[in-house]
Amino acid sequence: MSTYSCTPPSNTVPDRPLEGEEKALADSILSSIIRPDAVVEDIIAGPKFIAVTAGGRMGLSSLLGASPREHEKDLEHQMVGKPVKDVVGLIRKPSPFGISLGFAALNAGNAPDPNQVEPSNFPADDLIARLGKDKITGLVGEFPFVDALKDRVGTFHLFELRDLPNAVPRDQWENVLAELEVFAVTGTALLTRSMAWFLSRAPQATIVIIGPTTPVSPALFDHGADYLCGSVVTDREKVGQGIRAGLPFKAVKKNGGIVFTQWEK
Repeated sequence: MSTYSCTPPSNTVPDRPLEGEEKALADSILSSIIRPDAVVEDIIAGPKFIAVTAGGRMGLSSLLGASPREHEKDLEHQMVGKPVKDVVGLIRKPSPFGISLGFAALNAGNAPDPNQVEPSNFPADDLIARLGKDKITGLVGEFPFVDALKDRVGTFHLFELRDLPNAVPRDQWENVLAELEVFAVTGTALLTRSMAWFLSRAPQATIVIIGPTTPVSPALFDHGADYLCGSVVTDREKVGQGIRAGLPFKAVKKNGGIVFTQWEK
């Protein structure tokens, strides 16, 4: 039984060591980096996202509003020139900015060759709608397609770490999660150290992990995910410009240089 069995995750990264099921997931992620020795060449931190380029490939992560603490002011510079496996180790630290930097490095180390990737024929919300037709469907994260998705699935439940109208009340989360047939989880649940909690509470559901933070990591399949819907950067300059400008992800994508991809277990 997990130490988090009765407590839903919070919307912030806790200032404490990794424990229980979240530590087990982090350990799996760290041991399954596809290109662990790729050297970090560049780091771009904007107001909303952070990007790491390693071995010629760029990985992204949301920042969820995090910024470097006083002792982290030089962290980006310190990480340039290090292998991905060292930078990814930041996901163990109790630092919101460091965790985001670590996952961006992971996504750089796991990114497929952008010249060989096959773009998805339909976006993540279409996949969720197809899987959730006439089924009990849950979603973690307030994505732009929420209102439209409600009409495309059977019964719809929204789980939000912030207090929002029409979201499932926190004290009912575990009961509702246990009833889901399809469950989509934002990749940023990795940043708030809540991904393993969500995955373990709906083992009966078909699970889809979505959003630009989503890693191409086999560890997520090992821990219950069935589909990974992420992003591959095909033009680092365009994406870097959008990140520096503080654009939301929808606008970054509109500028070009990103393709959506899906991987099935």
